[in-house]
Amino acid sequence: MTSTDETLAVISLLEAQSAFTGWKFFGNVEEPPPPYTPADGVGVCLKVRGGNDGDPIVLMHPSFQFKVYAKDEVVCQAAARTLHDNFNEKYSIDILAVNRETLPVLLREPTAREWIYALVFYKVMLRHLN
Repeated sequence: MTSTDETLAVISLLEAQSAFTGWKFFGNVEEPPPPYTPADGVGVCLKVRGGNDGDPIVLMHPSFQFKVYAKDEVVCQAAARTLHDNFNEKYSIDILAVNRETLPVLLREPTAREWIYALVFYKVMLRHLN
């Protein structure tokens, strides 16, 4: 399994949730690519940051880093709550469980843009996608 497969499985689950209509998801990147700006709405960058094989080996437990971007702190915090309410403990044909590992922390990108984002981590149990 590659992190691309894992990431695509997570993005597919997220995009199937009506609560995320209008959100933009970016897999395996640190920051949203141009032309996105937080003024366009909520943007979410997600990527695998580690994890472990399951027992039995047909399961994997990747840990995902999520960076939830929005136009200001209030919208950013609300978006992080929406992510939790509509992703934590969800499942699909490939994803068997989702659990938040940390509470969201508001940060700013150290670039000249200084975009605000909520940093949060989720552990995902999924089928080995060979």
